[in-house]
This record gives sequence, C-alpha cells and structure tokens, in this order.
Amino acid sequence: MVFAPLTCRTRWEGAAVTVWLALIDGLLVVWMLRRPVDWAKFLLLVAIVASMPLIVHLALRTWAAFTLEYWVDRNSITVVWANARQVIPLGRIRRIIRGGVDNLSRTAWLDWPAPYLGSRGRALGLLNITLLSTRPLPECLLLETDNAVFALSPEDTEGFLASLQARHSLGPVAALEPVVLRNTPWDRVFHREATGPVLLGAGLLGVLALFGALMWQFPDLPEALAFHYNTDGLPDVVREKDALFLLPSIGLLAWLANGAWGVWMALRDQRTGAYMLWGGAIIVQAFSFMALYTLIN
Repeated sequence: MVFAPLTCRTRWEGAAVTVWLALIDGLLVVWMLRRPVDWAKFLLLVAIVASMPLIVHLALRTWAAFTLEYWVDRNSITVVWANARQVIPLGRIRRIIRGGVDNLSRTAWLDWPAPYLGSRGRALGLLNITLLSTRPLPECLLLETDNAVFALSPEDTEGFLASLQARHSLGPVAALEPVVLRNTPWDRVFHREATGPVLLGAGLLGVLALFGALMWQFPDLPEALAFHYNTDGLPDVVREKDALFLLPSIGLLAWLANGAWGVWMALRDQRTGAYMLWGGAIIVQAFSFMALYTLIN
C-alpha cells in the first residue's frame, strides 16, 4: 500500500524560490550579453555559473518534498522521495513510538525546502535518528530498529499502523537489510569517487580563468593586435582584438567535448579513459592560457 505524508508546508515556497532564481539568472544573462566586454561582464558570468549548483540543489529538494511517499509490503517499509529509496525491513522494527519525543535532531539550512527529509541527529538515548518526514520530530511516528530510529509522518497514521500490523502478522517472504538506494546520473557517472568531479571542476575553473583573464584586460587592449611574426620579427598576421576570444572558446569547447565523451565512457565503466579525457581538457586550457598570455602582454 502507498501512504502519503502530511502536507509539506514549504514545498511550494521551494518551487517559487527556484523559479525566481532561474528568472534572475535569465535576466543576468541578458544583461551580460548586452554589456561591453569588461571585468563587470566577467563578474556577471561568474555569478551566473556560481548560482547554477544552488538552483539545481533547490530543484532537487523541492522535487523530494513533492514526491515523498511510504510504501508498505510484507517485507519492508520503503520511503520514496525523488530518486532515492530508504528500505526499512519490517523484521528489524523493535517498537513504534507515536510522537511525544523531544526534538533533539537538528535540521540544516541546506535541507530546505524539505527540512525534515534526510536530516539526522540523535534521540532515544544514543540511537541515530533519520527524519523521513514533513514535520518535526515531536509530530512524527518513530520506528526503532536495532541501531537506528526512522521518523515518518504518514497522513493516515491509523491506516498506516493497521497496514504494518497486518503485514507483520503474515511474516516476510524475503530477508532484507536496511539500505538507501539511489539511482542518480551523478552516481552512475562518478560512482561516489572524487577524481571525476575534481577534474571536471578544475576544467570549469580553467574556462572561467581564460575568459576572465581576457575580459579583465580587454578594454585596455589596442583594437588591432599582431597574431604572428615572420622570420624578420615583423608582424605578418594582424587581426582585431575580438579574435582573441578564439582561445578561451577553444578551452570551453575542449571542456564540453571531452566532458561529454568522458561521461559516455564512464557510463560504460571505462573510467581510465574518462579521466584522461577530462584531464586532457585541462591541458588544452593550459596551452590556450599560455598563448593568450603571450598575445596580450
């Protein structure tokens, strides 16, 4: 059976904030595109890039708040939210407590707009507690297992307890372990390893460094620059300074192309090849930066 939680009071606020941040980012993009090339334009670019993780995080937490459900079968209670599953085997539950427990767990501001979903703390002595609910601890139904406590907030508490009792009396048909199951693109690509995110993050910083170095000095550069010299040391290729953006663009394209190709390889468990591609983009950016430095100095 599927049981809905008590209504999350902040999920619509999370949706509104996410939409507003996306709209603000859109306005910043328009403003950035209309500005002349200078340091202020680069700062707008940095602000837009820096806001992306926050928007994605808020969108994921809002998605979790809207999709929280409790599934009950003969083997377990499965708490479902977004793309995560918390399995609580019925045979591991020692007792059920209906609220009345002090709110000893702390919620983090990063958990908003689902502050009671995934938050952890300690309660009932030294047992760890995991909130999988839409309400604070005193308003939750607590399921105590051997080494943890899970706090749930089903809307139909009586029906939820009756369903647990009926299925517990039948007995399980499979032995399960308490586990959190996730199926996210992040996990499929990186497998909880830090090497991939570090390489991709370094590549993104390299792209920003290339554009930043050029945009910071762009207003002070002459309108025409020598791009190549002949054997006598005289310039034989002269172009407008806008052509300098070719070098940061090469770094950006290398990061995008190698990044996408590396993700494709990582999904097929060719992790060494993926790391080489992601690292190769950084090498391309390093050479682009040296060429850019030579041209503008």
